Amino acid sequence: MNITNDLVTEYINHRYQPVNDRLDQLRQLGEQDNVPIILKETETFLNMVLALKRPQKILEVGTAIGYSSLYFAERCQKAEIYTIEKNEYAVNSARHNIAAAGLEHRIHSLFGDGQEQIEKLRDQGVDGFDFVFIDAAKSHYKRFFDAAITICEKNALIVSDNILQRAMTASDKYDTNGKHRTNIKKMREYVDYIVNDRTLDTSLMSIGDGIAVSIYRG
Repeated sequence: MNITNDLVTEYINHRYQPVNDRLDQLRQLGEQDNVPIILKETETFLNMVLALKRPQKILEVGTAIGYSSLYFAERCQKAEIYTIEKNEYAVNSARHNIAAAGLEHRIHSLFGDGQEQIEKLRDQGVDGFDFVFIDAAKSHYKRFFDAAITICEKNALIVSDNILQRAMTASDKYDTNGKHRTNIKKMREYVDYIVNDRTLDTSLMSIGDGIAVSIYRG
């Protein structure tokens, strides 16, 4: 479901510019196979965010086929990227795509639960992240977030994708069969949490399927 005006979205997406041919082909493949890669509107927004932030160390929770990791690597040429995925098939696909791009030296692919892998990084002394992208299991955003900030530096930017869940977060009427009650409840709790946390400055936006941008003040 498109939660914004279809004509507006079509107008914006018509002017979308892929980073390069490799990513354009990977996007087309992902969209054809219904892989949950970042939407064009979301990517366009991130272009500006990354240009302003210029992150040096990126943490991603939710790799899928590696599209966004590769996108971060192309947009942030000096950044080191750690990406976590718990689906074994997706991890293998992502690692194949990362290797094909020759970026294994900058993109570290981790297999397992987001929170557990972040805690392992913390225990290994891997920290200092200045940009975090959360795009995994929606009902687990809070624990991913809480784990991530333990390895973030002050003023790190944390972007949470798909917070509106095709408008279901905003209203139960969009969950027509009542199948997503747990995800809706958990996401509402998460949104309230990051909006009211005094260590954060958070803005909610209806870009794509909804984005929350938080600045971690420490």
